[in-house]
Amino acid sequence: MKSEKERPRFSQNLRSTVKTTKYMLGFVWRDQKGRVYILLKAVTALLNALFPLSYVVFPGLIINELSGAQRIGTIVLYVGLLVSLPLIKKLIDREAEKHVYKRKMELDLQYELEFFSYTAGMDYEMLENPDINVMKERARQTIGGVLGVTDQISTLLSSVIGLLAISSIIATLNPLLILLIVAITYINSRFTRRINDRQFKLGQELSRYDRENWSHMWMLEQFQYAKEMRLFNFKSMLLNLYRVGFEKTNAGNLVYSMNGQNVALFTVAANFLQQICLYAYVIWRVLARGLEIGSMTIYMSVATQFSGSLGQVFSSYLQLSKVSLNIQELQEFMAMPSRHGKGGLTPNFDRDSVIEFKNVSFKYPGSENYALRNLNLTVRGDEKLCIVGANGSGKSTFIKLLTGLYLPEDGEILLNGVNVGKYDYTQYQRLFAPVFQDFQRYHLTLGENIVLASEYDETRLREVVRQVGLSALVAKLPKGLNTQVEKIVDAEGFIPSGGEEQRIAIARALYHGAAIYLLDEPTAALDPLAEYEIYTQFSEMISGKTAVLITHRLSAVQLADKVAVFDGGALVEYGTHKSLYADGALYTDMFNKQAEFYIEKAQSEGETVK
Repeated sequence: MKSEKERPRFSQNLRSTVKTTKYMLGFVWRDQKGRVYILLKAVTALLNALFPLSYVVFPGLIINELSGAQRIGTIVLYVGLLVSLPLIKKLIDREAEKHVYKRKMELDLQYELEFFSYTAGMDYEMLENPDINVMKERARQTIGGVLGVTDQISTLLSSVIGLLAISSIIATLNPLLILLIVAITYINSRFTRRINDRQFKLGQELSRYDRENWSHMWMLEQFQYAKEMRLFNFKSMLLNLYRVGFEKTNAGNLVYSMNGQNVALFTVAANFLQQICLYAYVIWRVLARGLEIGSMTIYMSVATQFSGSLGQVFSSYLQLSKVSLNIQELQEFMAMPSRHGKGGLTPNFDRDSVIEFKNVSFKYPGSENYALRNLNLTVRGDEKLCIVGANGSGKSTFIKLLTGLYLPEDGEILLNGVNVGKYDYTQYQRLFAPVFQDFQRYHLTLGENIVLASEYDETRLREVVRQVGLSALVAKLPKGLNTQVEKIVDAEGFIPSGGEEQRIAIARALYHGAAIYLLDEPTAALDPLAEYEIYTQFSEMISGKTAVLITHRLSAVQLADKVAVFDGGALVEYGTHKSLYADGALYTDMFNKQAEFYIEKAQSEGETVK
């Protein structure tokens, strides 16, 4: 007997196929749009099965009438109904397609927005797990095929009914009829060419919409945006932009689809005329020349139709069975529990508040090594804390734990003596205004990159722009604050320099404001003088606020009230700059080495100038 680890998580059999198919139907049936969609597909399936049956019945009736009483009125009625059926069916199909397509696009958008909302709200630490990322990509493909399962069921239903549907075609050709077909085909091709021209132009417009939609989808989906999306609660704006853009695309796609239906309708109308001529000729041959039509034609058609329908039944079932594995994986992904609690307390942080790390240890998923070990450190509401240390010492990990992006393996984090897990998770994260080392620029306007919202206070925005020194940049941009960042959406967009990026990121934190400002090495790419200038300027802007400054360079430590020195995932020194330097330990050594390096570099550059 297989152990739990050896036993496959997902199975492919009749039971699982029925179960997952029921799940997907229930997923669609849960709201009115989904129910309308399923009913439309059911009606379409019924018609698709009944119409072929009519194509068999009427030829048989015509043959019987021609072989028997030969009543002209009855023959004309049968023939009229028979040749009209394709046109009638196409008219019904065209109307049904319009409603089915509209509901399909609405449901596709709804399911995608639900999926993006789910993934954008997943625990941040899950997004670094490669296995979960693989599941996420596969789940997204499956959620995009939700309605495909409904369509496959519709095809299966139609095929089962179609086992009784038969068709026969009675056709006789001579050179004159060939010329007739050529003429009708030529007229049809001219009409199709005109529609194709329209489709090409419409396709170009749709491509532009798709490009904008892709940029919004990219930001919703990619890992590098995940931190700020959570801490600035940015997902609602992107979801709305994606929805609006998708609705524009849907409107264009509906026109595109209807153009295609018009081509198909014209083709069927042309075929209607052709069939009238062909049947008139056949009937004339039967009546005037005694042409015999054997029963073998009907039986051969029945056999072909039956074989095709039976094959489609098996094909549809096998496809549903195959998809059932993907659906089981989707169900597992969507049921992943969050490690973050659903605390109901409202957090508050003021000058008298304290966030305390008590014996906190943490290691990243899949790693055997601790990034932090037995950390005890306090962030106070009345001071600025600077955390220094070499790369990999645990500084950025501390920020991720502080902001709730990760949870400790051991120990606890307390806000005013209460475990942070007991506070409302979203409100707790609103306590922080971060500027990360890996902060992101978004495919939005400069103003939107700062405010990260659709609606904002323009007066406040312009004041923040002035404070961080971006006013000159805004003045020279072609559309000011409405200029796109990067050129993916707009050719007049601009790509900010490293220094401009730093200031945009700081402006973002200042605009949102918070009880605690975080600077996690945002100036790492700048030279020490520029870094010191930005830190000094930022310190003045947030005077009276709590701040945590993370750096491996020590140009900004004198701006802080307290300095914490990290080494190898542990807190090794803590105090003021003056007291730590006087101790002559690791901090003193780091400070002296950096100062010596910059002095030697300055002297070397001075000699080069001479």
